[in-house]
Amino acid sequence: QNAVAGTANRLLVPLAARVCEAFPQTFAASAKCLTTGNPVRTELFLATPRQPLPGRRARLLVMGGSLGAEPLNKLVPLALASLPEAHRPEVFHQAGKQHDGPTAERYKAAGVEAQVAPFIADMAQAYAWADLVICRAGALTVSELAAAGLPSLLVPLPHAIDDHQSRNAEFLAREGAAFVMPQATTGAAELAARL
Repeated sequence: QNAVAGTANRLLVPLAARVCEAFPQTFAASAKCLTTGNPVRTELFLATPRQPLPGRRARLLVMGGSLGAEPLNKLVPLALASLPEAHRPEVFHQAGKQHDGPTAERYKAAGVEAQVAPFIADMAQAYAWADLVICRAGALTVSELAAAGLPSLLVPLPHAIDDHQSRNAEFLAREGAAFVMPQATTGAAELAARL
């Protein structure tokens, strides 16, 4: 469930005995409303702390969902190329089906080392590896980031219905767990500066 309720949920609220919301204040405050969060897999809650950064490079996980996010596939290699080589993180980039080859070529052309895959089968392992995530802001992605305790740079899908991805991202940003970077105003220079 997103931070903006969909039409079906809005229509059913008056009929419901209990309303569970994933994000606080999705629905008007009432005695029957309870903030529960979105359900996520138990293994996403990290039981052990991440390896400290001193003595190793930071680890950047880039995700665009199962179909990939072509703007991220183009933007991230350029942003990382502008960083001094000594400050570049290790990169694991989930580029989406049929986008992994071109994305790997973009990294190669930019002179940036990266592991690029079409899909990530084990998200718990990917989250446990990462120090920072760059991704869209779908409801489950935002919930998984919170469960994994990962800071993120969120680039909401600009044409999502009711701009729900921006609202999802704003929740993590208010909690100090993310920076929101609107796609329309985020170029390689802005992303590199934030990194």
